[in-house]
Amino acid sequence: MSQGKPLAAFSSAYRRHRISMGLLLLAICGSMADTTQAQSATTLQQKQSAVNFNIPSQPVGSALNAFADATGWQVSVPTEIAAGAQSPGLAGGHTPEEGLQTLLIGTGLTYHMAGSQMVTIGPGPLLAAPPTVMMAQGEGSASPNEGMLEQGQSAQKPVKVPEIVVKDMKERSESYTADDTSTATRIPVPIQDVPRSVETVTRQVMDDQKIIRMDQALRNVSGTSMPSTQGGRAGDFMIRGFRSDLNVFKNGFREDSTFGARASRDVANLQNIEVIKGPPSYLYGRSDPGGVINQITKDPLRTRYYSGELIFGSYGLYRPNVDIGGPMNDSKTLTYRFNGVYENAQSYREGVKSERVFLAPTFGWEASSRDTFRLELEYLYDRSPIDRGIVAVGDGPANIPISRFLGDPTKQDTINQGKATLVYLHEFNAMWKWRTALRVAVTAEDYNSLESWFMDDASGILSLAQFHIPTLVQSNYMQNEVHGKFSTGSIKHKLLAGVELGWEYSKQNVLSDSADFANLNTIDIYNPSYSFRSNQLVSQFNGSTRNQIVGVYAGDQIDLLENLHMHVGGRYDYFYQKQSQDPSLFNETGGTDKQTDNHFSPSVGLNYQPIKQVAIFANYTQSFAPQPTISRSASGQLFKPETGEQVEGGFKFQFFEGKLRSTLAAFDIKKKNVLTADVSQGPGSGFSIATGEQQSTGFEFDVAGQVFPGFEIIANYAYIKARVSQDNTFAVGSRLPNAPLNQGSLWATYFFQEGIVKGFGAGVGMYAQSQRNGIFQCQDPTACQAQFELPGFVRMDAALYYRKPEVFNKTNLLAAINFTNLLDQRYFTGSQNFREIVYTGAPLTVLGSIKLEFN
Repeated sequence: MSQGKPLAAFSSAYRRHRISMGLLLLAICGSMADTTQAQSATTLQQKQSAVNFNIPSQPVGSALNAFADATGWQVSVPTEIAAGAQSPGLAGGHTPEEGLQTLLIGTGLTYHMAGSQMVTIGPGPLLAAPPTVMMAQGEGSASPNEGMLEQGQSAQKPVKVPEIVVKDMKERSESYTADDTSTATRIPVPIQDVPRSVETVTRQVMDDQKIIRMDQALRNVSGTSMPSTQGGRAGDFMIRGFRSDLNVFKNGFREDSTFGARASRDVANLQNIEVIKGPPSYLYGRSDPGGVINQITKDPLRTRYYSGELIFGSYGLYRPNVDIGGPMNDSKTLTYRFNGVYENAQSYREGVKSERVFLAPTFGWEASSRDTFRLELEYLYDRSPIDRGIVAVGDGPANIPISRFLGDPTKQDTINQGKATLVYLHEFNAMWKWRTALRVAVTAEDYNSLESWFMDDASGILSLAQFHIPTLVQSNYMQNEVHGKFSTGSIKHKLLAGVELGWEYSKQNVLSDSADFANLNTIDIYNPSYSFRSNQLVSQFNGSTRNQIVGVYAGDQIDLLENLHMHVGGRYDYFYQKQSQDPSLFNETGGTDKQTDNHFSPSVGLNYQPIKQVAIFANYTQSFAPQPTISRSASGQLFKPETGEQVEGGFKFQFFEGKLRSTLAAFDIKKKNVLTADVSQGPGSGFSIATGEQQSTGFEFDVAGQVFPGFEIIANYAYIKARVSQDNTFAVGSRLPNAPLNQGSLWATYFFQEGIVKGFGAGVGMYAQSQRNGIFQCQDPTACQAQFELPGFVRMDAALYYRKPEVFNKTNLLAAINFTNLLDQRYFTGSQNFREIVYTGAPLTVLGSIKLEFN
């Protein structure tokens, strides 16, 4: 489909589904008048009617579960806030709000009404019992639970609360921000207390922006982006100016773009995405120094929830998905969650068609009050062409339509990807827990492409190379951890100590005609003809890689005072890599290369809060990343790992009882031991020396949350100077590729709170990057490709919403139209360090969505 007809494409997609959608909307309209009056009366009656409670004293999380079951209210409470708090229990007949107040007596928690039957739990002043409860207790009862405790001592045992959401919210909640993080310390800690820069993209942000791929969500995090998609696959990420494919995790397990995920990452089963800035090796092992991206998946549900959504729009996109969950037995000790997606789409890129299936079931089992299991499965099928974008001509991207596909779009890359994760938690007592987790991932990829290889600027003729690369990758990881929560005198500790064992394997055979320069297919980028011949493909690499990993790590979040927090941590890594090659075009004899690295990565940070709303923090952290085994010095020796170190400091602010949060951070990161060419051996020798250094300095600002009821915002800005500081090949002082000096994003939504327009809303946003270097700039321009620049851009986005709770009985309606690149700006997201690979941004794209939730 041509670039200039996105609205027509949207309309066409809409017409294909107009019959079913028309019937649905007709039914909705017909039921509105009948249900609104009854709904209002029912809600008022439910809120004011007394409920007979029989909830023993127990941990507050499980007490709130019982409250939600008894009342039908939806209750949301972060796990970290509920941990360790004991509810006094509740007995007798009370209104739900009176009962909730009683359950929270002495816990240090309070509640906020998010709707007529919806509450969120947060830290606050100790609550006194409501008068009616106190009067009832005064008539012959010293405690609401005295009689209950005699029924069984099991009420005194810790009760496991495995989920963050006790009851799913049926209406929109204030959720552009998160209260706690588990990524920065591997255990839940309030974000305000963590001495590091932590940013969260919540599920609500993803839903409002209609995000379907993980990389799209990163616009909401300062200094973070994905400039290279690796041809439309898992991609490389930029964090604080440093490129990486190592630093992506899911639930704390490595999900890099080599051994963990080959296809672009779907968000269907994600609850949050957390980005921790700076070197993460102190808990996560080998990594680049920019930061870590951790995807947190949805939990199994204790209450029934069913939803179906259809997303459709420009370029033939058709994406139905379901999200269902609930208990599997009467005692609710067995729970599940299932997210499923089918996606079929074309593209603004000529001839590109794609298809995807994503299935993600998750199961929870409370085997006892102290033991829980969680099994999470994923399967992904993805089929799409390898798309390397357009090319550079002169000092910038070629002046050709961004829709032009420079290759053969009929050749498809097919990926089948599966994962299984099993987590076991055991509570020894209120202070100590044990966690064992196992993750197994297997991916089979059949890579087929005819893609850009080298360009003749003068003639406009682009040579194309054909590839067929069958690949099998596997990774197995096991983590064993002990979690402690205790005090030494007045000092409180949250301790983590663990061992991680890993095994990674990759086998591939690179078949290509790329070395036969005289017989390569070609295409005229200005006047393309898509008639290609099939050449004989020769094996250029046929081999396997095996990695063995042992990591021993520990961290302690220490509350020195109520307003003074420290985190100390470190990890020792043993990393063994072995590469075996069969004879091929570039290695006629084959052979085996081995390398072993050992490294310790420390971290220390301090957080001081002069007042509750402000935190001042600083930290020092390190990272390491092993060098590839194929790299050699002139003497044949291997190289020590790349290392990184960061000094960071800044401020955190929270307003309106934590509903609005912001972070301002300044940092200085150095990446050392970077391989650079050994010029003493002459040009093109292939030998390296590890004397290179890169440095990134700058500051970042992030803000997210609710400004006032109905108005939410998430915005960021980053100023980053990422430069080559030492090198033998690249120009010292030159900017690193794809690292803009200025980068920022804004997204805001407003929903009307009352009147006939209640439920309607709108969103508006922008995303901007300044000029970037397309490739490294060389000291000797004749020694490598000529430098080019990617122009800066500002992209505008918008959305319209309509949300109607209880549009039918126990059924909610959510509808939206999202506009991406509203002004149809021509822009480029990044390059892949070659002039022949420049990735384009999509033109105006319109997505419609309609979702029904059933409770």
